[in-house]
Amino acid sequence: MDSITVAPELRGTKGDIVAARIEVPILVVVIYGVVGFIRRGWSIDHYFYTYAPVLGGVAASVGLFTYFFLVSVDRKQSRKTLLSLLGLLPYLYSLYVIGFLGLYTIFEGVVGVFSLWSMIGGVFWVFLGFHLSYRFYLMTEIVRKHDEESDVG
Repeated sequence: MDSITVAPELRGTKGDIVAARIEVPILVVVIYGVVGFIRRGWSIDHYFYTYAPVLGGVAASVGLFTYFFLVSVDRKQSRKTLLSLLGLLPYLYSLYVIGFLGLYTIFEGVVGVFSLWSMIGGVFWVFLGFHLSYRFYLMTEIVRKHDEESDVG
């Protein structure tokens, strides 16, 4: 048997809710990047506050939805490499959110100019990035467990 079936947790409305819960943190960061464009302008000097959140969010969304659509239909065994590459996009984006928007903002709030608001904002970004990576991890675990069960059975 060359094709792999779809996990029941990702069929229909249940799967759409799983994907939406992963997409919400991505949209929050993209909105932050758009606001950064409005406040800071189009200069490349503010790349990590403007271009990276927006373009990274678009790439992570494309990766997420392509991954989700590929695991939501019966697929061939040969698509595992494509799935792993598409799965990297949301993970890398969550690392950017945790590392730069979160930890670096906390660092700047402590070392640069002491700012309690900056540290609170950094904690928010760390939580949001963790939420994104954890939800995506849960979806990949659903797929992995279902694939293992279908290989055994």
